[in-house]
Amino acid sequence: MTIGSLARRAGVRASAIRYYEARGLLRPSTRLPNTYRQYDESAVTTLNFICSAQAFGMTLDEIAELLRLADHGRSPCPRVREIARKHLRDVTKGIRELQTLRAHLSGLVARRSRSARAVHICPLVEGTAPRGAATLPRSTARPFARRGTHSCGVAPAEANPPRSS
Repeated sequence: MTIGSLARRAGVRASAIRYYEARGLLRPSTRLPNTYRQYDESAVTTLNFICSAQAFGMTLDEIAELLRLADHGRSPCPRVREIARKHLRDVTKGIRELQTLRAHLSGLVARRSRSARAVHICPLVEGTAPRGAATLPRSTARPFARRGTHSCGVAPAEANPPRSS
């Protein structure tokens, strides 16, 4: 099947397929005499796996490791469980941090402003940082941004890889 057919069947963009191939996640395709890429049925299975793994928050490096295990005839399931445990710990920690941030923001919103003097930028914020705020990770400023992954078919920072047919 051509790259366009594969993209439709797997629900990803052709540029994502090229990117996954360049990253070594997808086996290189054969070329037809007209230079079109040709893929077999296993490419659909691999792309479905990549998308599912990304939906669980796995990075492309982690996915590549799992695919290598499978290629060498070893079950990647124990490693998947290990990665999932780590991600679960990270998510649980992030939820706690976001709950703390939510409580601090609720307090900030409810706080009444003292008079704004010329030396202040905003008295609501100045000198009222919550205890431990310096330790809140910057990731809480963008709680919906996932580290290392985006929706299937879009790699972070490399969303538009150079095209090579």
